[in-house]
Amino acid sequence: MQRTALALTSLGVAALACVAVMYALRERPGPGPAVQRAAEPALAEPTGAPRSAPPEREAPAGRGARDEERFLSDLARASEAEEQALRDSVLRVGEDDSLTLDARLLRYREAVQAARAEAPGSGDTFEHPGMLAEVFLRMESVQRELAALSPAARSRELAHIRRELGYGEEEIARMEHVDERREARWQNGLAYMQERARIEASFEGDALQGELRALREEYFADEAPTIEAEERDGFFRFQRPRVYGRN
Repeated sequence: MQRTALALTSLGVAALACVAVMYALRERPGPGPAVQRAAEPALAEPTGAPRSAPPEREAPAGRGARDEERFLSDLARASEAEEQALRDSVLRVGEDDSLTLDARLLRYREAVQAARAEAPGSGDTFEHPGMLAEVFLRMESVQRELAALSPAARSRELAHIRRELGYGEEEIARMEHVDERREARWQNGLAYMQERARIEASFEGDALQGELRALREEYFADEAPTIEAEERDGFFRFQRPRVYGRN
């Protein structure tokens, strides 16, 4: 479980770095004056006019490509440094079992701010509340504390976490409705799994398959064929780890 949590954290941090690259590329400088001049059509000299001075020597044609390659290389190094800085900060916060949830959130925000200040790039990696929340909520220690709360207290805590990480009030309200739908779906799915276990212990053969088919239709209606196909492939979605605020 801990390896899975660390892997998911690393994936979240890598996604943040990709966002940084995207934003930096949007601000990439255009070709230099020499390249722009080369693209402009030359004006013809009037007939009989004195011969003009020879034009200034322009930069070699390959220079713009080399400049762009150097820019992209510098950008990649900056993004890698930002990613590593955030990953190191996150892992330190996630591994400290002495912290309460609120203290962990405070330490996480401080770690993000410190990583932003130390990163050599533009810092765009750290400006996306959804990504920052994704990484924080994937911490195993955070999930343990959220799981221990009542549904109402957990809802309040998720709203607090999102607010502290930069969500606006409208987005917080929207995510609260998303969380409510997720909770209802999980409760329905867990009840289905309990009833499924009972049926498997009571029937076998064709009778078992008939009972399971009826049970899926009762709990999932139009989605029952999808659930059946998943189970036929050995995938049981409600046996996955619950990640509050994420699934």
